[in-house]
Amino acid sequence: MKDKKCKGEAEMNWRDRFNQFMYGRYGQDEMGRFLLIVAFVALILDLLFHPPGVGLVILLLLGYIYFRMFSRNVPARYAENQKFLQLRDKVMGFFRGSKGRSEDLKMNHIFRCPKCSQKIRIPRGKGMVEITCPKCGTRFRKRS
Repeated sequence: MKDKKCKGEAEMNWRDRFNQFMYGRYGQDEMGRFLLIVAFVALILDLLFHPPGVGLVILLLLGYIYFRMFSRNVPARYAENQKFLQLRDKVMGFFRGSKGRSEDLKMNHIFRCPKCSQKIRIPRGKGMVEITCPKCGTRFRKRS
């Protein structure tokens, strides 16, 4: 009985020491996870094709990942992560938007105002319609 209690205390002390070591350090974030996935993919490519210099790139990536994780400069790492998230959202938004546009074109026609070039979305299958531009008020007729 006493051995189990001692083992639990030793394990708790190890956790406490690790938590104390990590206190004030940045830790893992979205950018770190992304870099870890990139390093893993590069490792697989290195194992399959053996391109020159990839091993060094993997080591540098892993070093940078650990540097960020153990860094005490939390504001700088936070700013890096925010820039990464903005870039990721732009890229993901582009791909999400293209999917939405293709589905939207099945249901609607997109016309441009002849005067101000404002895009106007009109439902398909309504025949000849008179369109009023919401921006400049120009009226024109098109077949939907």
